[in-house]
Amino acid sequence: MRAHLLGLALLALPTFATAQPRPPEATPAPGAKAAAPPDAPPSGSTPRVRGPGPFRVPGDLPRPARVIAIELHGEVTRGMAAFVERVTGSLESGDLLLLDIKTFGGRVDAAVTIRDALLHTRDVGARTVAYVNPRAISAGALIAYATDVIVVAPGATMGAATPVQLGQDGEAKAVEDKVVSYMRQEMRATALARGRKGELAEAMVDSDVEVPGLIAKGKLLTLDGGAALEWGVASFEAASRDALLKKLGYGALGRTHQLRVVKALLAEDLAAWLSSAAVSSLLMTIGMLGLMIGLYSGGSPVPLVAGAGCLLLFFFGHYLTRLAGLEELLLFLLGVSLIAVEVFVAGTILPGVFGILCIVAALALGLLDFERVPLHVQWESGLIGSALAGVCGSLLAAVVLVAIALHLLPRSSLGKPLVLAEALEGRATAPAAAEAAARLVGQVGSAATDLRPAGKVMLAGRRHDARAQVGFVGAGSAIEVVQVRGLELVVRALPTAPAPIERSALPEDGAA
Repeated sequence: MRAHLLGLALLALPTFATAQPRPPEATPAPGAKAAAPPDAPPSGSTPRVRGPGPFRVPGDLPRPARVIAIELHGEVTRGMAAFVERVTGSLESGDLLLLDIKTFGGRVDAAVTIRDALLHTRDVGARTVAYVNPRAISAGALIAYATDVIVVAPGATMGAATPVQLGQDGEAKAVEDKVVSYMRQEMRATALARGRKGELAEAMVDSDVEVPGLIAKGKLLTLDGGAALEWGVASFEAASRDALLKKLGYGALGRTHQLRVVKALLAEDLAAWLSSAAVSSLLMTIGMLGLMIGLYSGGSPVPLVAGAGCLLLFFFGHYLTRLAGLEELLLFLLGVSLIAVEVFVAGTILPGVFGILCIVAALALGLLDFERVPLHVQWESGLIGSALAGVCGSLLAAVVLVAIALHLLPRSSLGKPLVLAEALEGRATAPAAAEAAARLVGQVGSAATDLRPAGKVMLAGRRHDARAQVGFVGAGSAIEVVQVRGLELVVRALPTAPAPIERSALPEDGAA
């Protein structure tokens, strides 16, 4: 943009300075290269060529019209996509949807969802206008290209739509060629669907695309407002929404309009917040932490309810944004059920392993959209890897927090009531809980499950979490409580008494 403005300024100088004395031209030193003329193209770029001019405003805009204005500001998220889908789904013939765009980009699947919704507005006889105010970068460029008319604000920019992924160091890195190819075709098809040049849209995604007179191969295309007008991407410039509508002809005789500004619903804002990366990770971590503590403490309701509530909020947010469905929720419930079988029935480790795998799979699937973005694109772009890393990271964080909780909770007034809750009648106080736990030392019972080394034991008709002091204790073996450690008992196997020998089986005195 600076080079373009500098060229215009230099072209205007001779007219402005005709009355001024002309300074003597500098003579280049021997062997030095002569300076390039003011209007010469930058080194390495293609020769300067003027574009075809502003994109023609379609002549079939509704008159009169009901103008529906919405704002697409900030990161392009699944919540934003759900909002746009709701608005476009309510459009009727004669409506004009005006999108005020200000974004640096966001999720690929969310942008594709918005793009599809905008392209289908013509099916109901509605028209769309994108107001780039002041930028539509990356995913924002795809959204703008999906509208019938693009209008730029002063100082607007649009382009740089190549997909990137975050590396392990947190820096953006280029994705595989398959992903670039997919996004390149998405941009091209969208531009052609609205009657614009496909190669300009491709050049915003792939640096290998050259547009003669505009950008050379090896550079990614980003247009300023002037270039967007000159090269047939935008139709005109407007400083405000009112100015935009006026330039479209609304307000003139026979072209009346009714303006209605639509905001996102509270549920959509909540869904967008719940489905954001940070909040989703937090909900997964707290949810799994609550389930682990609840199941480990023998079914204490407080952590179980808190954990289940957090995970239900996770699925609620992703359900509203159409990422999670009934299948993911059922898979998650299956995983919880298998873990419950492992905890309360035990005897084998397989239910617990499959339960954890089901929960991880359900949470990961709730972060992905295979309906609009192909599997290979999500894999190559790192979306699947990011989803699995997020879920596994939350699971690991929950395990670490459980270990810390096992060490700290028994010493705190909040955690003592959870210690060996099965041994307490009702809701005992913390001192009573500690006293009740201490009374279990020395009691004799039996192993309800194999202790390898952890499992369940029966004491006075109640089940308790327990751990073998040494080695393996088989189910049904007699045990004795030797210690209370955190939320579990430490037991030892009692020696098995020899079976009594019936007197009839003994040899009589004097018998050989």
